[in-house]
Amino acid sequence: MATSHMTTTVFSAIVIILLSSAMAAQSSGDVGGKKPKPTDFMLEACKNASNWSKSYNEGYNYVTAEFCISTLLSDNRSADAKDRRDLALIPVDILKERVVTAGGNVKKMLHSTKNSTSTTARHLRTCELDYTATAGILNFCDALMRDYQGDRRSEDEDNDGPLNFELPECVDEANEAWGYCGLALLHIPGAEALVKEGDELQMLMNLSIALLSPYRLD
Repeated sequence: MATSHMTTTVFSAIVIILLSSAMAAQSSGDVGGKKPKPTDFMLEACKNASNWSKSYNEGYNYVTAEFCISTLLSDNRSADAKDRRDLALIPVDILKERVVTAGGNVKKMLHSTKNSTSTTARHLRTCELDYTATAGILNFCDALMRDYQGDRRSEDEDNDGPLNFELPECVDEANEAWGYCGLALLHIPGAEALVKEGDELQMLMNLSIALLSPYRLD
């Protein structure tokens, strides 16, 4: 049932992808040199996200409230956020850009690898593919989240957009795709910078997932 419903949203999601990058770029950054201030909604959402993440990640690489707040305050949209979807769009948009950059760094290291059949080259090719897949999934998640209107409609109002539980499920898919590279990087000598970059990506993934946790079925 969930699969068939998501299929019906693919067309509209693809259309929104064409606009999402421009919208994110326009919304981010300071306006008039002033940074947004944390709202009560943001503080409460970050507190709950941190508590959920600590349990979900079993105390490892969990999202702190401070990390959540500082990440959200980097984007002016946070000041006008009305629901968890609005907040989660911010780390997802950051991830979209960072994943592309990380994929480019992996490609550079792969090109500099002398032995194309070595274990290092094999791991790097895995990462290159993983980053490409992750970027594609994140673009779809971004469009799906922008198309979501569930928090803002009455129960009697028709809604052919995505269901709430499809939002965290989509980010879960992105996290799973990236996870293979996260493990591969640990086996690559001299890839400390890539590992650090991957750790930062993982925290943004964890934040996105935690902010969307109220929409989960479980």
